[in-house]
Amino acid sequence: MSVSERLAELGVELPGVVPPVAAYIPAKRHGDLVYTSGQLPMVQGSLPATGKVGEAEGLVSPTDAKTYARQCALNA
Repeated sequence: MSVSERLAELGVELPGVVPPVAAYIPAKRHGDLVYTSGQLPMVQGSLPATGKVGEAEGLVSPTDAKTYARQCALNA
């Protein structure tokens, strides 16, 4: 099974490439590895949240943080 087939089976759709929002190289390939940097949970060109994670008012909830971390991984 190919990677594309497995992603489709899992219902995962990869987003388009997000351009860097600062002066850095977002990914660098070295042999069989790709190193990434500066990943943000960009969704359709915008940042859904910023801040610290926690349970208190005004903080990003742990549940939302998990969703944003997943988006960062997909963007990478």
